[in-house]
Amino acid sequence: MRRLSTSLAATVLALALTPVPGASAAPQQECPALVVLAARGSEQNEDLRPTSYSDASPWVSNGYEERNIRAFLHFAESRHYAKTGESLLADVQVLGLDDTVYPATFPVPALAEQDENLDLPATAARVGGILQQEPAHVIAQKAAEGLVGGLESGLNGTMGYVDAWESETGCHPGYLLVGFSQGAVVLIAQEPELTRRGQLVGSLYFGNPLHALAAGRASGSNGLNYCADGDYVCNLTPGAAQAALRNGGGVHNRYFMDVDEQPTESDGHVADRFAEWITGYTSRS
Repeated sequence: MRRLSTSLAATVLALALTPVPGASAAPQQECPALVVLAARGSEQNEDLRPTSYSDASPWVSNGYEERNIRAFLHFAESRHYAKTGESLLADVQVLGLDDTVYPATFPVPALAEQDENLDLPATAARVGGILQQEPAHVIAQKAAEGLVGGLESGLNGTMGYVDAWESETGCHPGYLLVGFSQGAVVLIAQEPELTRRGQLVGSLYFGNPLHALAAGRASGSNGLNYCADGDYVCNLTPGAAQAALRNGGGVHNRYFMDVDEQPTESDGHVADRFAEWITGYTSRS
């Protein structure tokens, strides 16, 4: 029995000292060369689908880029592949600002659905119906509070969001900023800090409320502001504003949503410039 106990103890000790496959430290997470830091437009909080933009990429977005930015990224990837036979976004991760840092709020009742095209009497009737349910000053107050609160959160919290992601992943990539509508306002404010860190690769904004102010800042080789003809948000005219009221936002809500059927020359130019920033950066990595 004593011999058996000694043998058993030796066996247990040997097993304890034997390396176990897989017990070593986990390898560091693979890091992308670039991150598209995306900020969606006002009230875009429903179509939050995590998305893979390249068959050659291991990364899936968190979905908070939402529909217009998602459509643009798919368009840029497919256009570049058709031209070169290579994936544009293979080494690019898409990271949307989620609702913990940027809620994208602007709670204004919609007068019309997208492309509904109400005439003037129908528009007036819709306005009257909305005002019967809630006074104009209450609507205005809620809209202002939602917009200001959401913008303040995004403006002040985005770099903390980036820092937390970098700490969690151990990655320190270059950043391409892509902002739509209200999201552009949030991301413009992050340019100085990312530039100071040497991580700003480029910035693309479309439907930007600050288009007139930002155009000069983002008009060089690393920046582009895209304002479609008839977009009341970035180029306010009476005709554009009336069209937006009648058909649920008008041109402003349609950025890149129809590129599969009929991309404009401007759509193609924006996608090509975006591709140049990515290929120029990844070729140096």
